[in-house]
Amino acid sequence: MRINQRQMEIFNAIMVYKSVTAAATSLRTSQPTVSRELRDLERQIGFDLFNRFGKRLTPTNQAQLLYSVVARSFVGMEEISRVAIAIRGHDGAYLRIACIPAYAEALMPVVVRRFLDLRPRVLLSVHSLEEVPLRHDLTTQMFDVGLTEGSYEHDETTEKVDIGELLCVLPTGHRLVEKKIIEPSDFEGVEFVYFSQEDPYRRKLDDIFDAEGISRRYSVETTTATGVCSMVAAGVGVSIVNPFTAAHYCKKGVVLRRLSVRVPYQVTLWRPAEGLRSTHADLFVKVLHEVTATVQQQLKAQLEE
Repeated sequence: MRINQRQMEIFNAIMVYKSVTAAATSLRTSQPTVSRELRDLERQIGFDLFNRFGKRLTPTNQAQLLYSVVARSFVGMEEISRVAIAIRGHDGAYLRIACIPAYAEALMPVVVRRFLDLRPRVLLSVHSLEEVPLRHDLTTQMFDVGLTEGSYEHDETTEKVDIGELLCVLPTGHRLVEKKIIEPSDFEGVEFVYFSQEDPYRRKLDDIFDAEGISRRYSVETTTATGVCSMVAAGVGVSIVNPFTAAHYCKKGVVLRRLSVRVPYQVTLWRPAEGLRSTHADLFVKVLHEVTATVQQQLKAQLEE
């Protein structure tokens, strides 16, 4: 069985416009043609894509599953068109950066601003995904720079950057703010905002607390460090996060404190093979190191106040 491009265009259009008539208009063809090709597709794949109620179509569960794959290919084609137009307007200079959401919000804006001050004609694209799918994308798509928390199997293309250590984040006015260094025992019975079970640093922290028999009270769990800090700023609980996000939320309703048990924090900097690297990417990495050093200095000053 081989599904052709035209069938996917018709299926995609119906899913987007929720109507055969509207799909036909968008594809510049007739409604009977779209209906006929949709029936042919359903016969070919062996299951119904839509439940039909008069002229109204409702996607089946199978259609939703298929569309989750089809939509990515169409988004990819749209991205290609956008990039082609953007490259034309930027003298062909294009840089793709991949990172986890915490870096996209807390680190990338500063790095991008400084980089564009030096290379204003370069088009930058920041691709943000959670750790596991991001590492997969680094193996299947072409990026110039990748930033992750975890390890990466192709060691020859990566660099470990020591950032410092995980930091405690507390709501303004919380009783633990009075302490300069927080002990694991201080979290006993305290409302705690945490990452999902898959997060590598959650596992490290769990080991610390479990070793000392400390029971925290989980108030909420979220998937990103920025989400954790937003919860902390709102007074939902306390937490422990990476230094980039801690610095970003400092004085935004969040107070920073050191943890007595040091948990080193590293960033894995990914680059493609030597022959595929660009001079623009080299400069971007240089700026990244400069911003990282600045963040470390700012955190040191903040924690010593």
